[in-house]
Amino acid sequence: MNLLNNIFSNHYIEVKKILLNADELMIISPFLMESFDDFFRELNGRDIRHISLITTLKDNSPDLLKKSNSLYSFGVNCQRNNISFNVRIDNKLHGKIYVSLKSGVPVQGIITSANFTNSGLETNHEWGVLIDDSNQLLKLISEINSVESRVLTTTELEEIIKKIDAFSQVSPMPKEPKISLTVSDILNKKKHIVTSDKRYFIKPVGVSDEPFSEHRRLSTGIQELHFSKRKPAAVREGDILICYAVGTAKLLGYFEVIEGPYYLDGTSSRWPWEVKAKNLCPEYSERWNTFNNTISTIQASYNSTLPITKNNQGKTLGALNFGADKIQLTEEFASHVINIIEASVAE
Repeated sequence: MNLLNNIFSNHYIEVKKILLNADELMIISPFLMESFDDFFRELNGRDIRHISLITTLKDNSPDLLKKSNSLYSFGVNCQRNNISFNVRIDNKLHGKIYVSLKSGVPVQGIITSANFTNSGLETNHEWGVLIDDSNQLLKLISEINSVESRVLTTTELEEIIKKIDAFSQVSPMPKEPKISLTVSDILNKKKHIVTSDKRYFIKPVGVSDEPFSEHRRLSTGIQELHFSKRKPAAVREGDILICYAVGTAKLLGYFEVIEGPYYLDGTSSRWPWEVKAKNLCPEYSERWNTFNNTISTIQASYNSTLPITKNNQGKTLGALNFGADKIQLTEEFASHVINIIEASVAE
């Protein structure tokens, strides 16, 4: 048995490790990442043939709106990768367990506090244990299978996703109520601690059949930015969006999300989700077309041995060529790009 944490490593790495000699995975988690795209890219080349998912679907829970994206992304990625799957619902579930199997025999398992979300697997302070005793894991799986749960058929899964999506389009998630009360001034009185959970994304503006013209400018104040029909799960207030122009592939500037995402009711656009974002370098955006900072040049000017995308540790931005409406970047590469933007206007 080994202790796991998100302090010196992270659960995302450990989950990938237990899959090295496996052909099946069990994911048992009340909360799920809204997009499984990066996770399944990590499975590429591995021999996973089946995934069992146990999660929750509680009536009247705001989590339903996120869970629709999760289930849709999970199912689509399984089908795309020729991986069979099943989904079970246990609305009393609180535990988080991940088990790898080979030919039906459990190989390794993780019992943890970490939900199968990006924050749970990578950034939250979480602890767990890694177990490689097959007998204990068989007992654990038997206990899991003994509790009451509901297996969803493919038809039921599709009906649930459609029902939630229909609701979210006419009744978007309201903004969470906030109060003007802080205690951080007391907590940080003796030590000035700077923490940040910002995420950094690169985002195209424009589409292939309507490129972003060199005569256009993004707002030097507050800019509305749009995402595809599946809710932009990973984007939230405080995140940084580095934008580039479809067509020229030149950088347009970088922005901080200050509101959203919101669904634009009644729109027929392919990009109905919207965030409001503040331009953090308006001087650059005013004359973006005079700089030769492109997707290619920013990659070429970075250390080619280091990853540039966050979740799949990739060294290219190739997914942008296949219609991705955003890609999460490592903080190091994002800082590199932001420095290029800032340096350009300082010259």
